Amino acid sequence: MKKQTWMALVVCAACFTHSAPLNEREAGLVKARLVPAPQRVELGDGPEVVLDDTLAVTLACAKESDLARKQVRAMFKAWFGCRPQVSVAEPGDSAPKIADAYRIHASKGALRIDAADAGGARNAMRTLRQLAEPVRGTRAVTAHLIPETVIDDAPAMAFRGFHLCWFPENTPVEIERYIRLAAYYKMNYIVLESWGMFVFKNHPELSWPGSPMTRREVKRLVKIAGELGVTLIPQLNLFGHASGSRSISGKHAILDFNPSLQPLFEPNGWTWCHSNPEAVALLEELTLELHDAYGRPPYFHAGCDEADDMGTCARCRRSDYPKVVAACLTRIHDALAARECRMMVWHDMLLRKGDPRWKGYYANGADWADALLDALPRDVVICDWFYGPPVKGEKEGQTFPTLRHFKSKGFPVLACPWEIRAGYEGQSGAVQALGLDGMLSTTWHHLYGLSMHPIYWNAAHAMWGTRPLGSDRLVFTHHLRQVGWDIPVKDYRDTGFYHYQLPENNHSPR
Repeated sequence: MKKQTWMALVVCAACFTHSAPLNEREAGLVKARLVPAPQRVELGDGPEVVLDDTLAVTLACAKESDLARKQVRAMFKAWFGCRPQVSVAEPGDSAPKIADAYRIHASKGALRIDAADAGGARNAMRTLRQLAEPVRGTRAVTAHLIPETVIDDAPAMAFRGFHLCWFPENTPVEIERYIRLAAYYKMNYIVLESWGMFVFKNHPELSWPGSPMTRREVKRLVKIAGELGVTLIPQLNLFGHASGSRSISGKHAILDFNPSLQPLFEPNGWTWCHSNPEAVALLEELTLELHDAYGRPPYFHAGCDEADDMGTCARCRRSDYPKVVAACLTRIHDALAARECRMMVWHDMLLRKGDPRWKGYYANGADWADALLDALPRDVVICDWFYGPPVKGEKEGQTFPTLRHFKSKGFPVLACPWEIRAGYEGQSGAVQALGLDGMLSTTWHHLYGLSMHPIYWNAAHAMWGTRPLGSDRLVFTHHLRQVGWDIPVKDYRDTGFYHYQLPENNHSPR
Protein backbone atom coordinates (compact mmCIF):
# COMPACT_ATOMS: atom_id res chain seq x y z
CA MET A 1 0.00 0.00 0.00
CA LYS A 2 1.30 3.44 -0.84
CA LYS A 3 3.04 5.40 1.90
CA GLN A 4 0.54 8.28 1.74
CA THR A 5 -2.35 5.84 2.24
CA TRP A 6 -0.67 4.29 5.26
CA MET A 7 0.00 7.75 6.68
CA ALA A 8 -3.69 8.57 6.26
CA LEU A 9 -4.50 5.45 8.26
CA VAL A 10 -2.15 6.56 11.05
CA VAL A 11 -3.83 9.97 11.15
CA CYS A 12 -7.27 8.36 11.28
CA ALA A 13 -6.17 6.01 14.04
CA ALA A 14 -5.11 9.03 16.06
CA CYS A 15 -8.71 10.20 15.86
CA PHE A 16 -9.65 7.50 18.35
CA THR A 17 -8.99 10.29 20.88
CA HIS A 18 -7.20 8.64 23.77
CA SER A 19 -8.71 5.21 23.05
CA ALA A 20 -6.44 2.21 23.38
CA PRO A 21 -6.52 -0.66 20.92
CA LEU A 22 -9.25 -3.20 21.55
CA ASN A 23 -7.93 -6.04 23.68
CA GLU A 24 -6.36 -8.89 21.74
CA ARG A 25 -9.03 -11.49 22.50
CA GLU A 26 -11.95 -9.32 21.41
CA ALA A 27 -10.09 -7.93 18.42
CA GLY A 28 -9.34 -11.47 17.26
CA LEU A 29 -12.99 -12.47 17.48
CA VAL A 30 -14.16 -9.45 15.51
CA LYS A 31 -11.42 -9.48 12.86
CA ALA A 32 -12.11 -13.16 12.13
CA ARG A 33 -15.47 -12.08 10.68
CA LEU A 34 -13.84 -10.14 7.85
CA VAL A 35 -13.60 -11.93 4.49
CA PRO A 36 -11.43 -11.14 2.72
CA ALA A 37 -9.24 -9.78 5.48
CA PRO A 38 -8.60 -6.05 4.92
CA GLN A 39 -5.14 -4.79 4.10
CA ARG A 40 -5.09 -2.77 7.35
CA VAL A 41 -7.54 -2.85 10.24
CA GLU A 42 -7.40 -1.21 13.68
CA LEU A 43 -10.05 -1.61 16.37
CA GLY A 44 -10.27 0.69 19.40
CA ASP A 45 -11.78 0.16 22.85
CA GLY A 46 -13.73 3.43 22.82
CA PRO A 47 -17.54 3.55 22.77
CA GLU A 48 -19.09 1.30 20.16
CA VAL A 49 -20.67 2.98 17.16
CA VAL A 50 -24.38 2.21 16.84
CA LEU A 51 -25.74 1.86 13.32
CA ASP A 52 -29.17 3.46 13.59
CA ASP A 53 -31.07 6.52 12.37
CA THR A 54 -28.98 8.85 14.55
CA LEU A 55 -25.67 7.82 12.99
CA ALA A 56 -23.84 10.63 11.16
CA VAL A 57 -22.42 9.21 7.92
CA THR A 58 -19.98 11.07 5.68
CA LEU A 59 -19.23 9.68 2.23
CA ALA A 60 -16.32 10.94 0.15
CA CYS A 61 -16.18 9.23 -3.23
CA ALA A 62 -13.65 10.15 -5.91
CA LYS A 63 -15.90 8.87 -8.73
CA GLU A 64 -19.58 7.91 -9.07
CA SER A 65 -20.49 9.87 -5.96
CA ASP A 66 -24.25 10.01 -6.61
CA LEU A 67 -24.49 6.29 -7.30
CA ALA A 68 -22.38 5.50 -4.25
CA ARG A 69 -24.60 7.62 -1.98
CA LYS A 70 -27.76 5.98 -3.34
CA GLN A 71 -26.36 2.47 -2.81
CA VAL A 72 -24.97 3.21 0.65
CA ARG A 73 -28.35 4.47 1.80
CA ALA A 74 -30.08 1.42 0.33
CA MET A 75 -27.65 -0.93 2.07
CA PHE A 76 -28.16 0.74 5.45
CA LYS A 77 -31.90 0.24 5.06
CA ALA A 78 -31.68 -3.36 3.80
CA TRP A 79 -28.94 -4.65 6.11
CA PHE A 80 -29.29 -2.58 9.27
CA GLY A 81 -32.91 -1.45 9.10
CA CYS A 82 -32.02 2.22 9.54
CA ARG A 83 -31.95 5.45 7.56
CA PRO A 84 -28.99 7.53 8.74
CA GLN A 85 -28.27 10.88 7.15
CA VAL A 86 -25.58 10.37 4.50
CA SER A 87 -23.74 13.59 3.67
CA VAL A 88 -21.31 13.89 0.78
CA ALA A 89 -17.82 15.36 1.21
CA GLU A 90 -14.96 16.07 -1.17
CA PRO A 91 -12.26 13.38 -1.18
CA GLY A 92 -8.91 14.44 0.21
CA ASP A 93 -5.48 14.07 -1.35
CA SER A 94 -4.97 10.73 0.38
CA ALA A 95 -8.30 9.30 -0.76
CA PRO A 96 -8.21 5.73 -2.15
CA LYS A 97 -7.22 5.68 -5.81
CA ILE A 98 -7.38 1.99 -6.81
CA ALA A 99 -10.71 0.83 -8.23
CA ASP A 100 -12.92 -0.76 -5.53
CA ALA A 101 -10.68 0.54 -2.71
CA TYR A 102 -12.12 2.15 0.42
CA ARG A 103 -11.36 3.51 3.89
CA ILE A 104 -13.57 3.35 6.99
CA HIS A 105 -13.31 5.49 10.11
CA ALA A 106 -15.95 4.87 12.79
CA SER A 107 -15.71 6.66 16.13
CA LYS A 108 -17.83 8.70 18.59
CA GLY A 109 -21.17 8.12 16.91
CA ALA A 110 -19.91 9.00 13.44
CA LEU A 111 -18.86 7.03 10.38
CA ARG A 112 -16.77 8.22 7.45
CA ILE A 113 -16.33 6.24 4.25
CA ASP A 114 -13.73 7.29 1.69
CA ALA A 115 -13.93 5.36 -1.56
CA ALA A 116 -12.31 5.39 -4.97
CA ASP A 117 -15.66 4.74 -6.66
CA ALA A 118 -19.09 3.20 -6.12
CA GLY A 119 -17.46 -0.23 -5.98
CA GLY A 120 -15.28 0.92 -3.11
CA ALA A 121 -18.34 2.27 -1.26
CA ARG A 122 -20.13 -1.05 -1.71
CA ASN A 123 -17.08 -2.91 -0.41
CA ALA A 124 -16.95 -0.63 2.63
CA MET A 125 -20.58 -1.47 3.39
CA ARG A 126 -19.89 -5.19 3.02
CA THR A 127 -17.07 -4.90 5.52
CA LEU A 128 -19.33 -3.00 7.92
CA ARG A 129 -21.96 -5.72 7.63
CA GLN A 130 -19.41 -8.38 8.52
CA LEU A 131 -18.18 -6.31 11.47
CA ALA A 132 -21.64 -5.53 12.84
CA GLU A 133 -23.64 -7.47 15.39
CA PRO A 134 -27.13 -6.82 16.79
CA VAL A 135 -27.47 -4.78 19.96
CA ARG A 136 -27.89 -7.19 22.89
CA GLY A 137 -30.62 -7.50 25.52
CA THR A 138 -33.66 -7.73 23.24
CA ARG A 139 -35.64 -10.55 21.65
CA ALA A 140 -35.70 -8.99 18.17
CA VAL A 141 -33.12 -6.87 16.37
CA THR A 142 -33.41 -3.17 17.24
CA ALA A 143 -30.06 -1.89 15.93
CA HIS A 144 -26.52 -2.96 15.13
CA LEU A 145 -23.17 -1.88 16.50
CA ILE A 146 -19.52 -2.00 15.51
CA PRO A 147 -16.37 -1.32 17.50
CA GLU A 148 -14.39 1.85 17.04
CA THR A 149 -12.81 1.10 13.67
CA VAL A 150 -10.25 2.26 11.14
CA ILE A 151 -9.83 0.19 7.99
CA ASP A 152 -7.81 0.95 4.85
CA ASP A 153 -8.37 -1.56 2.10
CA ALA A 154 -7.84 -2.28 -1.60
CA PRO A 155 -7.81 -5.36 -3.87
CA ALA A 156 -4.61 -6.94 -5.12
CA MET A 157 -5.93 -7.46 -8.66
CA ALA A 158 -8.52 -5.92 -10.94
CA PHE A 159 -10.14 -9.11 -12.29
CA ARG A 160 -11.49 -11.13 -9.36
CA GLY A 161 -13.50 -13.92 -10.89
CA PHE A 162 -15.49 -16.93 -9.72
CA HIS A 163 -16.46 -19.78 -12.05
CA LEU A 164 -19.87 -21.33 -11.33
CA CYS A 165 -21.45 -24.42 -12.85
CA TRP A 166 -25.22 -24.72 -13.21
CA PHE A 167 -26.09 -28.43 -13.05
CA PRO A 168 -29.60 -29.94 -13.19
CA GLU A 169 -29.28 -30.53 -9.45
CA ASN A 170 -28.98 -26.77 -8.76
CA THR A 171 -31.98 -24.53 -8.13
CA PRO A 172 -32.15 -20.92 -9.38
CA VAL A 173 -32.13 -19.72 -5.77
CA GLU A 174 -28.97 -21.71 -5.13
CA ILE A 175 -27.26 -20.08 -8.12
CA GLU A 176 -28.38 -16.65 -6.92
CA ARG A 177 -26.95 -17.39 -3.49
CA TYR A 178 -23.61 -18.36 -5.04
CA ILE A 179 -23.55 -15.05 -6.93
CA ARG A 180 -24.47 -12.98 -3.90
CA LEU A 181 -21.82 -14.64 -1.72
CA ALA A 182 -19.10 -14.06 -4.32
CA ALA A 183 -20.10 -10.38 -4.43
CA TYR A 184 -20.15 -10.25 -0.62
CA TYR A 185 -16.56 -11.48 -0.69
CA LYS A 186 -15.71 -8.61 -3.07
CA MET A 187 -15.37 -10.52 -6.35
CA ASN A 188 -16.41 -8.64 -9.47
CA TYR A 189 -16.71 -11.21 -12.29
CA ILE A 190 -18.62 -14.49 -12.37
CA VAL A 191 -18.46 -17.02 -15.20
CA LEU A 192 -21.74 -18.94 -15.14
CA GLU A 193 -21.33 -22.13 -17.16
CA SER A 194 -24.45 -23.95 -18.31
CA TRP A 195 -24.11 -27.72 -18.03
CA GLY A 196 -26.81 -28.53 -20.55
CA MET A 197 -29.12 -26.11 -18.75
CA PHE A 198 -29.63 -22.98 -20.87
CA VAL A 199 -32.85 -23.19 -22.89
CA PHE A 200 -32.03 -21.81 -26.34
CA LYS A 201 -34.92 -20.10 -28.11
CA ASN A 202 -34.58 -21.94 -31.42
CA HIS A 203 -32.93 -25.08 -30.08
CA PRO A 204 -34.62 -26.20 -26.85
CA GLU A 205 -33.55 -29.77 -27.67
CA LEU A 206 -30.00 -28.80 -26.65
CA SER A 207 -30.86 -28.55 -22.94
CA TRP A 208 -32.09 -30.95 -20.32
CA PRO A 209 -35.91 -31.19 -20.38
CA GLY A 210 -37.60 -28.88 -17.88
CA SER A 211 -34.50 -26.79 -17.21
CA PRO A 212 -35.19 -23.61 -15.21
CA MET A 213 -32.25 -21.78 -16.83
CA THR A 214 -34.40 -19.80 -19.20
CA ARG A 215 -33.55 -16.53 -20.89
CA ARG A 216 -35.85 -14.78 -18.42
CA GLU A 217 -34.11 -16.36 -15.42
CA VAL A 218 -30.66 -15.45 -16.74
CA LYS A 219 -31.80 -11.87 -17.30
CA ARG A 220 -32.96 -11.75 -13.66
CA LEU A 221 -29.59 -12.99 -12.42
CA VAL A 222 -27.69 -10.57 -14.67
CA LYS A 223 -29.69 -7.70 -13.17
CA ILE A 224 -29.00 -8.85 -9.61
CA ALA A 225 -25.31 -9.29 -10.35
CA GLY A 226 -25.10 -5.83 -11.91
CA GLU A 227 -26.67 -4.24 -8.84
CA LEU A 228 -24.01 -6.00 -6.77
CA GLY A 229 -21.21 -4.67 -8.99
CA VAL A 230 -20.59 -8.05 -10.61
CA THR A 231 -20.36 -8.81 -14.34
CA LEU A 232 -21.94 -12.15 -15.25
CA ILE A 233 -20.04 -13.93 -18.05
CA PRO A 234 -21.59 -16.75 -20.13
CA GLN A 235 -19.78 -19.96 -20.95
CA LEU A 236 -20.48 -22.40 -23.76
CA ASN A 237 -18.01 -25.20 -24.43
CA LEU A 238 -16.98 -24.96 -28.08
CA PHE A 239 -14.57 -27.91 -28.17
CA GLY A 240 -14.48 -30.62 -25.49
CA HIS A 241 -17.13 -31.14 -22.79
CA ALA A 242 -19.73 -30.97 -25.58
CA SER A 243 -21.93 -33.41 -23.63
CA GLY A 244 -22.92 -30.69 -21.15
CA SER A 245 -22.35 -33.26 -18.42
CA ARG A 246 -19.60 -34.57 -16.18
CA SER A 247 -17.78 -37.40 -17.96
CA ILE A 248 -18.01 -39.58 -14.86
CA SER A 249 -21.83 -39.46 -15.09
CA GLY A 250 -22.02 -41.00 -18.58
CA LYS A 251 -24.78 -38.52 -19.45
CA HIS A 252 -25.16 -36.36 -22.56
CA ALA A 253 -27.54 -33.41 -22.43
CA ILE A 254 -28.16 -33.54 -26.19
CA LEU A 255 -27.57 -37.04 -27.54
CA ASP A 256 -29.31 -39.00 -24.79
CA PHE A 257 -32.63 -37.73 -26.17
CA ASN A 258 -31.66 -36.65 -29.72
CA PRO A 259 -29.64 -39.37 -31.47
CA SER A 260 -30.31 -37.74 -34.85
CA LEU A 261 -27.87 -34.96 -33.89
CA GLN A 262 -24.84 -37.27 -33.76
CA PRO A 263 -23.09 -35.69 -36.81
CA LEU A 264 -22.56 -32.51 -34.78
CA PHE A 265 -20.10 -34.38 -32.55
CA GLU A 266 -17.13 -36.68 -32.80
CA PRO A 267 -18.27 -40.34 -32.77
CA ASN A 268 -18.06 -40.70 -28.98
CA GLY A 269 -19.99 -37.47 -28.42
CA TRP A 270 -17.54 -35.71 -26.09
CA THR A 271 -16.13 -33.15 -28.57
CA TRP A 272 -17.84 -30.99 -31.18
CA CYS A 273 -17.03 -31.87 -34.79
CA HIS A 274 -15.31 -28.74 -36.11
CA SER A 275 -15.05 -30.13 -39.65
CA ASN A 276 -18.85 -30.13 -39.90
CA PRO A 277 -19.97 -26.69 -41.15
CA GLU A 278 -23.40 -27.31 -39.60
CA ALA A 279 -21.78 -27.73 -36.18
CA VAL A 280 -19.66 -24.59 -36.57
CA ALA A 281 -22.64 -22.51 -37.70
CA LEU A 282 -24.70 -23.84 -34.80
CA LEU A 283 -21.97 -23.03 -32.28
CA GLU A 284 -21.76 -19.46 -33.55
CA GLU A 285 -25.54 -19.09 -33.34
CA LEU A 286 -25.64 -20.49 -29.79
CA THR A 287 -22.73 -18.30 -28.69
CA LEU A 288 -24.39 -15.10 -29.87
CA GLU A 289 -27.76 -16.02 -28.36
CA LEU A 290 -26.14 -16.80 -25.02
CA HIS A 291 -24.16 -13.57 -25.18
CA ASP A 292 -27.40 -11.67 -25.81
CA ALA A 293 -29.11 -13.41 -22.90
CA TYR A 294 -26.37 -12.25 -20.53
CA GLY A 295 -26.74 -8.64 -21.69
CA ARG A 296 -23.72 -8.66 -24.03
CA PRO A 297 -20.96 -8.52 -21.39
CA PRO A 298 -17.33 -7.75 -22.33
CA TYR A 299 -16.23 -11.40 -22.00
CA PHE A 300 -17.43 -14.79 -23.24
CA HIS A 301 -15.90 -18.06 -22.01
CA ALA A 302 -15.56 -20.64 -24.78
CA GLY A 303 -14.30 -23.51 -22.61
CA CYS A 304 -12.10 -25.57 -24.99
CA ASP A 305 -10.55 -27.87 -22.37
CA GLU A 306 -10.15 -31.65 -22.29
CA ALA A 307 -11.19 -32.41 -25.89
CA ASP A 308 -10.35 -36.06 -25.33
CA ASP A 309 -11.79 -37.52 -28.55
CA MET A 310 -10.95 -34.64 -30.86
CA GLY A 311 -10.33 -35.30 -34.53
CA THR A 312 -11.62 -38.88 -34.51
CA CYS A 313 -14.41 -38.81 -37.11
CA ALA A 314 -13.71 -39.79 -40.71
CA ARG A 315 -13.57 -36.18 -41.92
CA CYS A 316 -11.65 -34.67 -38.98
CA ARG A 317 -8.96 -37.33 -38.82
CA ARG A 318 -8.16 -36.83 -42.53
CA SER A 319 -8.10 -33.04 -42.32
CA ASP A 320 -5.47 -30.49 -41.40
CA TYR A 321 -7.04 -30.62 -37.99
CA PRO A 322 -5.21 -27.75 -36.23
CA LYS A 323 -6.38 -25.40 -38.97
CA VAL A 324 -9.93 -26.76 -38.68
CA VAL A 325 -10.04 -26.05 -34.94
CA ALA A 326 -8.38 -22.65 -35.30
CA ALA A 327 -10.82 -21.67 -38.04
CA CYS A 328 -13.82 -22.50 -35.87
CA LEU A 329 -12.51 -20.63 -32.84
CA THR A 330 -11.37 -17.64 -34.89
CA ARG A 331 -14.75 -17.37 -36.60
CA ILE A 332 -16.57 -17.22 -33.26
CA HIS A 333 -13.89 -14.96 -31.78
CA ASP A 334 -14.44 -12.50 -34.64
CA ALA A 335 -18.22 -12.57 -34.19
CA LEU A 336 -17.73 -11.71 -30.51
CA ALA A 337 -15.08 -9.10 -31.27
CA ALA A 338 -17.60 -7.31 -33.51
CA ARG A 339 -19.60 -6.86 -30.31
CA GLU A 340 -16.53 -5.64 -28.38
CA CYS A 341 -16.46 -8.89 -26.44
CA ARG A 342 -13.29 -10.84 -25.65
CA MET A 343 -13.14 -14.62 -25.85
CA MET A 344 -11.83 -16.60 -22.88
CA VAL A 345 -10.53 -20.19 -23.13
CA TRP A 346 -9.07 -22.79 -20.78
CA HIS A 347 -5.38 -23.38 -21.39
CA ASP A 348 -4.72 -27.13 -21.36
CA MET A 349 -5.31 -27.94 -25.07
CA LEU A 350 -2.80 -25.20 -25.95
CA LEU A 351 0.12 -27.04 -24.32
CA ARG A 352 1.60 -30.20 -25.82
CA LYS A 353 1.09 -33.22 -23.63
CA GLY A 354 4.43 -34.70 -22.60
CA ASP A 355 6.39 -31.49 -23.15
CA PRO A 356 9.00 -31.49 -20.33
CA ARG A 357 8.55 -27.74 -19.87
CA TRP A 358 5.12 -28.38 -18.34
CA LYS A 359 6.04 -31.33 -16.09
CA GLY A 360 3.74 -31.32 -13.09
CA TYR A 361 1.26 -28.95 -14.74
CA TYR A 362 -1.80 -29.61 -16.88
CA ALA A 363 -1.08 -30.07 -20.59
CA ASN A 364 -3.56 -32.06 -22.71
CA GLY A 365 -2.75 -30.77 -26.21
CA ALA A 366 -1.64 -32.69 -29.28
CA ASP A 367 1.72 -32.31 -31.01
CA TRP A 368 0.30 -29.31 -32.84
CA ALA A 369 -0.76 -27.45 -29.67
CA ASP A 370 1.88 -24.74 -30.19
CA ALA A 371 0.56 -24.06 -33.68
CA LEU A 372 -2.99 -23.73 -32.38
CA LEU A 373 -1.84 -21.28 -29.72
CA ASP A 374 0.04 -19.19 -32.27
CA ALA A 375 -3.05 -19.11 -34.50
CA LEU A 376 -5.25 -17.54 -31.82
CA PRO A 377 -5.81 -13.76 -31.75
CA ARG A 378 -3.76 -12.15 -28.99
CA ASP A 379 -6.78 -10.67 -27.21
CA VAL A 380 -8.05 -14.15 -26.26
CA VAL A 381 -7.89 -14.45 -22.47
CA ILE A 382 -6.07 -17.63 -21.40
CA CYS A 383 -7.53 -19.16 -18.23
CA ASP A 384 -4.73 -21.33 -16.85
CA TRP A 385 -6.16 -23.89 -14.43
CA PHE A 386 -3.77 -25.39 -11.94
CA TYR A 387 -4.75 -26.45 -8.45
CA GLY A 388 -1.60 -26.78 -6.39
CA PRO A 389 1.39 -24.71 -5.27
CA PRO A 390 4.54 -24.49 -7.43
CA VAL A 391 5.90 -27.89 -8.42
CA LYS A 392 8.53 -29.13 -6.00
CA GLY A 393 12.05 -28.25 -7.03
CA GLU A 394 11.20 -25.16 -9.06
CA LYS A 395 13.50 -22.25 -8.44
CA GLU A 396 12.32 -18.77 -7.59
CA GLY A 397 11.60 -16.91 -10.79
CA GLN A 398 10.68 -20.15 -12.57
CA THR A 399 7.50 -21.13 -10.77
CA PHE A 400 4.21 -21.52 -12.64
CA PRO A 401 5.91 -21.77 -16.06
CA THR A 402 2.61 -22.06 -17.93
CA LEU A 403 1.47 -18.66 -16.65
CA ARG A 404 4.79 -17.19 -17.75
CA HIS A 405 4.56 -18.91 -21.14
CA PHE A 406 1.17 -17.48 -22.07
CA LYS A 407 2.15 -14.01 -20.91
CA SER A 408 5.34 -14.17 -22.97
CA LYS A 409 3.21 -14.98 -26.02
CA GLY A 410 1.29 -11.74 -25.54
CA PHE A 411 -2.00 -13.10 -24.19
CA PRO A 412 -4.01 -11.76 -21.23
CA VAL A 413 -3.76 -14.44 -18.53
CA LEU A 414 -5.90 -15.43 -15.55
CA ALA A 415 -4.67 -17.88 -12.90
CA CYS A 416 -7.35 -20.46 -12.07
CA PRO A 417 -6.86 -22.34 -8.78
CA TRP A 418 -9.29 -24.68 -6.99
CA GLU A 419 -9.80 -25.73 -3.35
CA ILE A 420 -6.16 -26.01 -2.20
CA ARG A 421 -5.09 -23.04 -0.08
CA ALA A 422 -1.39 -23.28 -1.04
CA GLY A 423 -2.42 -23.19 -4.70
CA TYR A 424 -4.48 -20.06 -4.21
CA GLU A 425 -1.73 -18.32 -2.25
CA GLY A 426 1.04 -19.27 -4.66
CA GLN A 427 -0.91 -18.20 -7.72
CA SER A 428 -2.02 -14.97 -6.07
CA GLY A 429 1.64 -14.15 -5.59
CA ALA A 430 2.37 -15.04 -9.21
CA VAL A 431 -0.45 -12.85 -10.53
CA GLN A 432 0.93 -9.88 -8.62
CA ALA A 433 4.61 -10.55 -9.34
CA LEU A 434 4.14 -11.22 -13.07
CA GLY A 435 1.59 -8.48 -13.64
CA LEU A 436 -1.09 -10.90 -14.86
CA ASP A 437 -4.68 -9.83 -15.45
CA GLY A 438 -6.19 -11.50 -12.39
CA MET A 439 -7.68 -14.71 -11.09
CA LEU A 440 -10.67 -16.92 -11.92
CA SER A 441 -11.35 -19.38 -9.11
CA THR A 442 -12.86 -22.65 -10.27
CA THR A 443 -15.49 -24.53 -8.26
CA TRP A 444 -16.72 -27.37 -10.53
CA HIS A 445 -18.94 -29.93 -8.78
CA HIS A 446 -17.63 -29.15 -5.27
CA LEU A 447 -19.57 -26.02 -4.39
CA TYR A 448 -21.50 -27.66 -1.59
CA GLY A 449 -20.81 -29.38 1.71
CA LEU A 450 -17.47 -29.01 3.42
CA SER A 451 -15.72 -27.92 0.19
CA MET A 452 -17.82 -24.76 -0.16
CA HIS A 453 -16.21 -22.92 2.76
CA PRO A 454 -12.53 -23.32 1.71
CA ILE A 455 -13.25 -22.56 -1.96
CA TYR A 456 -14.91 -19.21 -1.19
CA TRP A 457 -12.54 -18.41 1.68
CA ASN A 458 -9.33 -19.15 -0.24
CA ALA A 459 -10.52 -17.43 -3.41
CA ALA A 460 -11.54 -14.23 -1.63
CA HIS A 461 -8.21 -13.87 0.18
CA ALA A 462 -6.10 -14.80 -2.85
CA MET A 463 -7.77 -12.12 -4.98
CA TRP A 464 -7.46 -9.55 -2.22
CA GLY A 465 -3.83 -10.48 -1.56
CA THR A 466 -4.27 -10.99 2.19
CA ARG A 467 -4.16 -13.89 4.64
CA PRO A 468 -7.27 -14.95 6.59
CA LEU A 469 -7.65 -13.54 10.09
CA GLY A 470 -9.58 -16.68 11.03
CA SER A 471 -11.04 -19.81 9.47
CA ASP A 472 -14.15 -20.51 11.54
CA ARG A 473 -16.77 -22.34 9.50
CA LEU A 474 -19.44 -20.72 11.67
CA VAL A 475 -18.38 -17.33 10.32
CA PHE A 476 -18.83 -18.66 6.80
CA THR A 477 -22.25 -20.11 7.58
CA HIS A 478 -23.29 -16.73 9.03
CA HIS A 479 -22.23 -14.98 5.81
CA LEU A 480 -24.07 -17.60 3.75
CA ARG A 481 -27.15 -17.01 5.88
CA GLN A 482 -26.88 -13.25 5.41
CA VAL A 483 -26.96 -13.50 1.61
CA GLY A 484 -29.86 -15.91 1.98
CA TRP A 485 -31.77 -13.17 3.83
CA ASP A 486 -31.13 -10.85 0.88
CA ILE A 487 -32.94 -13.16 -1.56
CA PRO A 488 -34.87 -14.08 0.71
CA VAL A 489 -34.56 -17.87 0.89
CA LYS A 490 -37.85 -19.68 1.50
CA ASP A 491 -37.11 -23.35 0.83
CA TYR A 492 -35.35 -25.76 3.21
CA ARG A 493 -33.24 -27.14 0.36
CA ASP A 494 -31.77 -23.69 -0.38
CA THR A 495 -30.34 -23.16 3.11
CA GLY A 496 -26.95 -24.21 4.47
CA PHE A 497 -24.34 -25.89 2.31
CA TYR A 498 -26.00 -29.31 2.05
CA HIS A 499 -29.43 -29.80 0.49
CA TYR A 500 -30.37 -32.27 3.23
CA GLN A 501 -29.13 -33.22 6.70
CA LEU A 502 -29.60 -36.90 5.88
CA PRO A 503 -28.85 -38.75 2.65
CA GLU A 504 -31.72 -38.51 0.17
CA ASN A 505 -32.12 -42.28 0.11
CA ASN A 506 -32.34 -42.50 3.90
CA HIS A 507 -35.40 -40.44 4.73
CA SER A 508 -37.58 -43.27 6.02
CA PRO A 509 -37.66 -44.18 9.73
CA ARG A 510 -35.43 -47.01 10.88
